[in-house]
Amino acid sequence: MHAGTSITTPVAEVGGRCVRAALLAWAAIGSLPLSGAAWGQVVDRVNLVGGTSMAGKIVDVSPVAIDMESSDGTSQKIATETVREVQFGAEPQSLKNARTMLLRGRGADARDEIGTIDADELDGAEPLVLAEVDFVRAAAAGQAALDGDGDLSGAVTLVADYLAKHPTSHHFFQMAELLGDLHAGSGQAEPALAAYQRLTRGPPALQVRAAAAKAAVLLTQGKAAEALSAYEAVIALAGDDKTNQSQRRSAEVGKARCLSLQGKHDVAIEMTKQIINDANPEEKELLSRAYTVLGATYRAMGNKDQDALIQFLTVDLVYNTLPETHAEALFNLAELWDKGSSSERAREARQSLKSAYPGSPWAARLDPSKPSALD
Repeated sequence: MHAGTSITTPVAEVGGRCVRAALLAWAAIGSLPLSGAAWGQVVDRVNLVGGTSMAGKIVDVSPVAIDMESSDGTSQKIATETVREVQFGAEPQSLKNARTMLLRGRGADARDEIGTIDADELDGAEPLVLAEVDFVRAAAAGQAALDGDGDLSGAVTLVADYLAKHPTSHHFFQMAELLGDLHAGSGQAEPALAAYQRLTRGPPALQVRAAAAKAAVLLTQGKAAEALSAYEAVIALAGDDKTNQSQRRSAEVGKARCLSLQGKHDVAIEMTKQIINDANPEEKELLSRAYTVLGATYRAMGNKDQDALIQFLTVDLVYNTLPETHAEALFNLAELWDKGSSSERAREARQSLKSAYPGSPWAARLDPSKPSALD
């Protein structure tokens, strides 16, 4: 989430420092109240997904909409699925900085930054600002844990507490999905499915995300047939709606994984290659998943280790920002390098996996008889 640009107040525009001081003095003795939409108040801002922004006073929020009042007194509802970031005019700079880091995928940095806010900065803050601090603190901890830089169980507690404390937050669905991801990352399938179920109460795009997340959980449980049916349902639900195309393509990658697990390797390879060919180079997460599936499929064939190696190397060297697929790629590289008598490269892959993703199930699957430099 991007930090907002500073907004010059009307007081500063019309009279500078002296006029502002005078106005504040009058306010102190009751001559000029500065509450509500009075002079000197910094406005709130809602940045939308498309790049535009709206300014005014946020008067209420809910899981599906943000109520904003403009300077002329008119109000409007902004659908939460169109919102990229909400900036509160009275929030401390550390909160802005942390939220920016969070939006850029830097969970650990956001966690550390939000920890620098002290009680004095929040003295007298409005409830929505205090709730935003709670959001960034919980979301940053969750993202850091998913990235392998934090405690999953502790993050689960923080996110669950946030949802219980702020059930009407505009971040509700985002945090419900994060809770599901954390449970899934901990191998807790049923709590993950329960968390994802909350997304079905949201707009259609979130219902597609919920269905895709549930399919992924079924896949991690080894239920390939059920996951395949679930992914096909996601593809049908997404249809041709442009807002759902990223979820559709991700579901197609999941479908290819299921086909591979069912032994339909040629079909899975053809499908995955088509996804890669059609993808935008900037769709790094999609491509990371696709190359990982392609590598796993080649490896499952038994006589395509060199092809598998190339796919996993592509993930490691090019599409390495998604922890779950990068960890899987490193695990497979370690085994493939060992099989190819490249023990030093295998050791490096194991070391990278253990150091970058120590809590990953892929790290837990490493052969303990083949230590890395960390052992």
